[in-house]
Amino acid sequence: RQEFAGEAQPEAERTLERAVRAAERGGARVTALTLPDPLPEAFRRHGVIQDFEALQALGWEYANGRAALPPVLGAQLDRAQALSAAEYDDARRHAHRARRALKDLFSEYDALLTFSATGIEPGPETTGDPRFNRLWTLMGVPCVTVPVPGDGLPLGVQVVARFGDDGRALAVARMIGQALAV
Repeated sequence: RQEFAGEAQPEAERTLERAVRAAERGGARVTALTLPDPLPEAFRRHGVIQDFEALQALGWEYANGRAALPPVLGAQLDRAQALSAAEYDDARRHAHRARRALKDLFSEYDALLTFSATGIEPGPETTGDPRFNRLWTLMGVPCVTVPVPGDGLPLGVQVVARFGDDGRALAVARMIGQALAV
């Protein structure tokens, strides 16, 4: 549930529960899991890495056309100006430790099943709150979103697998999708 990322809306909770029941019907053994300490800390430092690297990638655009940048991106790059290389290196070290812990975790679990969104998003003007995706992006692991039918608009759940094991992520997602269709 990634408690460190904040709460999900009740719709997302119900969606995850439906997906868990479907996974169990499909033959999976599902257990609740609290992610080990390096992972929440890496999540908290994700913004430092993202902002620092965004400024590196968009430095020319920032220096030569700050006023033309979208407001959200401009504000992100403004914040990044205050980051030091030492802060960035520290955040990267935390991410590295988290990747090792996640690798160890996948020696016990085939895949993780988690939220893909906080709930139903307000409209087409946004792709939604990315908080339940950030850690997996930082870890560089494969993720597949499985749509889960329910009341109203469909929500999804994320299947997360070990680094490089895209096939397993896809296979687990297919198994859950097939079980949901029953």
